[in-house]
Amino acid sequence: MSRRKKLFITGAAGLVGSALRRYLRDRYDFRLLFHRTIPETEPDDEIIVSDVANYENMVEACEGVDAVIHLGIAISGKGTPRTRYNQMIMETNIQGTYNVFEAARIHGVPKVVFASTNHVTGFYEQEGTRTGGDVMVRPDSMYGVSKAYGEALARHYHDAFGMSCYCLRIANFPNTDEVNREYETGKNRWLSSRDCSELVHCCLEAPHPQFGIFYAVSQGADLKWDLSNAKQLVGWEPQDRGSPSP
Repeated sequence: MSRRKKLFITGAAGLVGSALRRYLRDRYDFRLLFHRTIPETEPDDEIIVSDVANYENMVEACEGVDAVIHLGIAISGKGTPRTRYNQMIMETNIQGTYNVFEAARIHGVPKVVFASTNHVTGFYEQEGTRTGGDVMVRPDSMYGVSKAYGEALARHYHDAFGMSCYCLRIANFPNTDEVNREYETGKNRWLSSRDCSELVHCCLEAPHPQFGIFYAVSQGADLKWDLSNAKQLVGWEPQDRGSPSP
């Protein structure tokens, strides 16, 4: 019987992290990074409490794992000034993302799955332009800028060090398996928990080494985003539907 892979998941208390813990528990062992909120976990889970901006802790946390799923982001509270939030983005989304990739490199971790966002190409979306993973980035916010940086970093670590890196441009993710609102035909933005978890699983089990940028969205987004490269590279197609296809 083969050994189960161990995943290091940052931002494990968030919406995506909660879904992965629920859906992937029967397939993988977990090392979970929590920042402030520490939810109920299973006895076999390894727990680390730290900030991804802490370089030494990230290096230690990546030792002995088979893959990293980097979900941790800066979260601002109500009323946080934009200047302060942007500084948090610099510390967590940029410095923290570097720390995670570099820690994975140091320990020879072969795969990193990076939670990106559709805001990397947000200005195309505002213009109604359909995009795929190969278009030039046009971030619509500093948050989008930070995720574009993470995608560039992933490309570098793939090319320079042979690491498999997958960037998932996640849209609306409320951590549900029933669509949370009505979307126009062909313009779905919702990603179900099942589809998200299966996409991550497909990335983890895909041939090595590879690089991919995928729009992570359930069915019905045909007029907004091209999902075909995810099927080609890792064999993923969404099964849940957020809106009718045109």
